[in-house]
Amino acid sequence: MDAYGRPWREERPLGSVGRVHVSRYQTPTGVRLRLVAADGGREAFLDPLELEGLTRVRYKPVPALPVATGDGAEQAAEAWKSVGEGSERLQNEFALVAVALVGSEGLLVRDMNGGLAVVLGPQELEALLHVRHMDLAPLVDTSDMVALPEPDLDEE
Repeated sequence: MDAYGRPWREERPLGSVGRVHVSRYQTPTGVRLRLVAADGGREAFLDPLELEGLTRVRYKPVPALPVATGDGAEQAAEAWKSVGEGSERLQNEFALVAVALVGSEGLLVRDMNGGLAVVLGPQELEALLHVRHMDLAPLVDTSDMVALPEPDLDEE
């Protein structure tokens, strides 16, 4: 309990994908997505910025996280239509993402600011149990991404 009599952490299970249990994990320092192996052996805590980075994994792969091939963007768009409002939002001062389980086939992660989304399957979630935060750093760094220029309203 904290000084105000509240629990120092709150956890809300979201479900399971393959052999990985997924939950929303709230602490006084912020919200995280908690992944736990079904056997209880490994766990990972991902903050909203790392989750936002995962939406870029199909375009900016990292060796520590093998990603299934295929048109992930189309799959994510279809998944978002089916879950939309039933998603769980995780936010900190740097990122806002929505996460939702898509049946037992995967975890949908959607960057609410950028619009990118990805569905991570059971193998990808299991791989996340073994990565270090520094392995995800290339996904968080957006300095090499090209932004589309916005039209200048004064020039017409």
